[in-house]
Amino acid sequence: MAKPITYAYLETTNYCNLDCSFCNRTDVIGPLKHMSLENWGKLLDGIKHHPIKEAKLMGMGEPFLHPQFDEVCRMFKETFPDCKVVVATNCQYDITAGKRLRKIFENALQYIDMLYFSIDGYEDNYERDRAPAKWSKLIKFLDNTRELDRQGCDIVVNYVINAYNVDDIIKIDELRVNYDLGVLRLNIAQIWDESSSIKDNVATSGYTKHQLDYLKENWGGKIMGKSKWDYKDCFWVNNAIYTTVEGNVKMCCMNTGAEPFGNLFINSIDEIRQMTDYQNVKRGCNTNNPTSHCKNCSYKELTPILEYVGV
Repeated sequence: MAKPITYAYLETTNYCNLDCSFCNRTDVIGPLKHMSLENWGKLLDGIKHHPIKEAKLMGMGEPFLHPQFDEVCRMFKETFPDCKVVVATNCQYDITAGKRLRKIFENALQYIDMLYFSIDGYEDNYERDRAPAKWSKLIKFLDNTRELDRQGCDIVVNYVINAYNVDDIIKIDELRVNYDLGVLRLNIAQIWDESSSIKDNVATSGYTKHQLDYLKENWGGKIMGKSKWDYKDCFWVNNAIYTTVEGNVKMCCMNTGAEPFGNLFINSIDEIRQMTDYQNVKRGCNTNNPTSHCKNCSYKELTPILEYVGV
C-alpha cells in the first residue's frame, strides 16, 4: 500500500526573469505558461485527501510572476490550512512599480509561512551567477520589502554555494543582519548533468580543498543536506510529489528533465503512483538498486562533499 503524500513541490508558472548559471531550467521546461486558477483548483482537488505537511509553491519559474499568485496561495492554504507553505523569490522585480504587483506580494504573504530570498554571491559574483540580475535591483527590493508588514511570514536567505562565491557568504550574512532577515540557509550547488556518472571524491566538485575546509570550519552547521544518504533514504519515492505547470507528475525536483509518470489533469495522483514505471523507480530506490531514472541523482553527487564539510 502506498504511503500518503506529506510533502509537495508544486509549480504554477515556468516564466522566469533570470537565467541562473546553476539552473537547468532552459533544458527542461516546455512552452512558457502560467497555470490557470481553474487547473490549480483541479490539481488541489486531486491531492487534498493526502495529509500534506509542507508544500513549496515554486518550480522552474519565479512564482511572483504569476499574475494571480496571491490567489494561488490563498486557494492552497484554504485547502491545506495546517500545511507549511514555502515560496522562493529571486528578488529581481520592483514591487513599487505598480499597485497591483505590490498588492499581489502583500496579499500572498498572509498565506506563506516561509519565504526564501535567493541571494547567491555579493555584487559582481551575484550578477554573474544570476544574469541578468542587478545587485542594485536586489538592494532596492530589500529596501522596499523591509517596510512591509510580514504578517507572520518568516524570511529566509537562501544561498547556493559554488566555487566562485564561497568567500561572499560572510558578506551576505552581514546583509541578512542589516535587513533584519531570518536565518541563512546554505546549499551546495548541484551538478545538473543527469547523464553523468556519479563520482566519489570531492575533487570533482570544482571547490579547492581550502574552500571546503573553510566551509567545514565556519559554515558546516548551516549547510542543508544529509551526508549519510543513499537511495533507500530518498523520501521522494514514498512520501512526496513534484508537479509541473502542465500538471505533469515527476518523481522529484532533482530530476526535472525526466519523462513524467502521468498528468494530474488526466489521472488521479493515486492512479499515477500505482503505474508500473512509478512503482519500478520506487522499488529500485527502496532496495538501493536504482533504475536508470535515478542512478545519476544529482543529490547523490553531493554526498561526498556534504560529508567532507561535516553535514
